[in-house]
Amino acid sequence: MGLEADSVLLTADGQVAVKALLETHELILRGAFRKTFARKDILHPRVEGDRLLFEHGGETWTLSLPPGKVGAWVKKLTTPLPTLAAKLGVDAAHKVLVRGDISDPALAEALSDAIAIEPAQAVQGVIVADGEDALTTGLGDVIALLPAAPLWIVYPKGARSPLPEATVRRHLHARGYVDTKTSGVSGTLTALRFSKRK
Repeated sequence: MGLEADSVLLTADGQVAVKALLETHELILRGAFRKTFARKDILHPRVEGDRLLFEHGGETWTLSLPPGKVGAWVKKLTTPLPTLAAKLGVDAAHKVLVRGDISDPALAEALSDAIAIEPAQAVQGVIVADGEDALTTGLGDVIALLPAAPLWIVYPKGARSPLPEATVRRHLHARGYVDTKTSGVSGTLTALRFSKRK
């Protein structure tokens, strides 16, 4: 969940009223001054009174936040982002049954310690599909082996995806699943998590 505050950006030229939004991957300033900072590029966030100071692009930036808010902002900026494996809920103790191509580097790394050799070891399924046929085949296989387990469907993202999100949802809803979570996977893939409807 992001943070939002009406704030004042302090610059060498004076003060500028901005709305600051701190999202998972970005700090966004809107208003008279507009800028988006990638969170991974924000360095040395710190508190000075009710001011948030940080380094970005070789410059020091100062944002005056409402009283009592700066601590939460610094905490969020200094808390490491969750790994893809953590977002997917997979690790050596929480293995997955995988169907499809996992050659995407981010996905391969996330699943590296979590691929089940036997279906009985798996607590959830991961289906990587690049089209409707691959989705149908993967679903048939994984649901037969793990009929009650949650499923992650990993598919190409974007408006021109050969497997649109609406198609993924339609297939899973028709099989009695509800979508419970979403996660970006990489620059080219996204994922939806589904659980069996109770």
